[in-house]
Amino acid sequence: MELRFGIKACTLSVAVLVSLLSNPTFAKKPSLDEQRALYREGKIAIAKNDQGNVQRIISAIGDYPLKPYLEYSWLSDRLRHANTDDVDDFLRRYDNSSLANRMRYRWLETLRAHDRWQHYLKYYQPQTATTEQQCYFQLARIRKGEREAALPEALKLWTVGKSQPKGCDRLFDLLIANNEITEDITWQRYSAAVLNHQYQLSTYLKRFFTSQKYQQLATSFYQVDRDHQKIGDYKLFSHQGKSLEDTEIHGIIIHGLTHLARVDATSALKHWNRYLQIHPFTTEQRTQVVSDLVKGLYQQEHRKVADQYLIENLDFIAPDLLEWRARESLREGDWQNLLVWIGHMPQSLSEQDRWLYWRARAGELSHAKGADKSIDSAYQVLSRTRSFYGFMASEWLGNDYSMAFRPATVPQAEIDELKQLPGLQRTRELIYHEDYLSARREWYFTNRNFNEQQWIAAAHIAGQWQWHNGAITSLINAGFWDDTNLRFPLAYKQSFYSHAKATGVPVHLLFAVARQESALAQDVQSPAGARGLMQLMPATAKQTARKNGIRYRDSNDLFEPEINITLGSRYYREMLERFGNNRILATAAYNAGPHRVDTWLKVTEGKLPFDAWIETIPYRETRNYVQNVLAFSMIYAHNLDSKERILSAQEKQRAL
Repeated sequence: MELRFGIKACTLSVAVLVSLLSNPTFAKKPSLDEQRALYREGKIAIAKNDQGNVQRIISAIGDYPLKPYLEYSWLSDRLRHANTDDVDDFLRRYDNSSLANRMRYRWLETLRAHDRWQHYLKYYQPQTATTEQQCYFQLARIRKGEREAALPEALKLWTVGKSQPKGCDRLFDLLIANNEITEDITWQRYSAAVLNHQYQLSTYLKRFFTSQKYQQLATSFYQVDRDHQKIGDYKLFSHQGKSLEDTEIHGIIIHGLTHLARVDATSALKHWNRYLQIHPFTTEQRTQVVSDLVKGLYQQEHRKVADQYLIENLDFIAPDLLEWRARESLREGDWQNLLVWIGHMPQSLSEQDRWLYWRARAGELSHAKGADKSIDSAYQVLSRTRSFYGFMASEWLGNDYSMAFRPATVPQAEIDELKQLPGLQRTRELIYHEDYLSARREWYFTNRNFNEQQWIAAAHIAGQWQWHNGAITSLINAGFWDDTNLRFPLAYKQSFYSHAKATGVPVHLLFAVARQESALAQDVQSPAGARGLMQLMPATAKQTARKNGIRYRDSNDLFEPEINITLGSRYYREMLERFGNNRILATAAYNAGPHRVDTWLKVTEGKLPFDAWIETIPYRETRNYVQNVLAFSMIYAHNLDSKERILSAQEKQRAL
């Protein structure tokens, strides 16, 4: 049975504990269980604003690692009426902790809200400041008389292509009132705003343009942005018969050309050739335009022109453009042409696993004469690697998969020494109390300056605590990839086995999905709102629960591993059923949604080999996701002593 931290019932009431621990006759150091019970009761007392009980508990809890958290919670809730001595004392005693940063942030916000700028200057730290705090700091410096030093930083905060928070208004109003906003400075912000399509902001900024030059520039930029064909009106970029400064118009020209290339690449190419004769564009600007021109020409059925232009401008292209062009050949099933574009790649790119695999695979699919030996050699090299392409190479060779396992070893003495760090002790107790967000904050603050050996030791410590996400991320920070036991732990094994049996989904595949989705962090939430181990969207979870008759209250249930695995395994089963038990399509649908997969299948019309279909998934995230889940499933199969293969014969034979 898996060992996990959990909140345990306390046999003594807090009143009894405090009474015993504060009585000189019976005073003794509290046990760890007693300290944990006191901590929980302290949290309750703080929520109830029970000052007397809070103070007694803090006194009685002794050297418990989470004592600072009680002090933080009590003080931070009362900062409005706190004095600087209380805050200084806390920051001094807990300076080397994540709590100090959090307290400092809360205190700075309190000082800013009450305009106590003299105190604010004392506590401000630029490395952790928000935009609003940066603005108030520069305002405070100006008030103090440090205008010369503060002004450049204040102008940097103003000169951004988006609206800044309201907390910056006082600083910006002062800059405007003192005529610090010049036309040159305004143009930087105006052009950035138009590029970001922040039209309300750009309209506001026009009031700062008083000269004909900048009024014309602003009008030209706006016209080109709204109607990209205007880039062909060369008069827009001249002023009284003279060309305007290159640095001021290049942004407009590049912006207009790249947008025009998406709808009329031939016109964009004509205008680009004209502008090249007049303006010395930077390499970065040329790279951007060439990329958009090539893609536009290709997608608008001018493929020969696009390919010729790409070859003529190899000195001005980024490697990802060649990858894009190679994928277009993949999408068309043009294996000979794919080999040509791989041949144009720089060696550093063409020798990556991905393109080494496709050089061999394209040679195989095109039945290139005399290529058998080189194909076999490439597969042999790849088959020694632990990756999607390595596992696929092993498939074509008929070999077992190579796990390339290497244990992450570190002396036990170093592990024991690291465990004594206060931050790690706090992390362990936060995990015990299932406060995973605070645990991660404490963990990364404590470990932020670790070297590789220390990160490996930290991974072992997290593994001993069965805090799987901590072990995984620690090895990532160490850059150590070969300990597949620590990186792919059998977390929540009983639950995964139970639901694999109930749904018929292979258990190693469920492990792989959870490992890819959340790195086995049960409490994480994605920016889109997906939650928990298998990263389910609340709407999907609700629908899946209803279909399967599973009790589901609200989205917070998804942070419970058992409920998350229950629903995630059944949703994956649904995707398998929808796509004919094909793991490739089901996995892509789990990530991107089944309707998108249906659309991609319509485009390819069942003409592509399965691996080419995966490689040409339009979304990079989904493409990598499918490859990772399939590869991870083989690592988990190996760790479970299973002889499963990455795909069935039917899955490999079906064209997509």
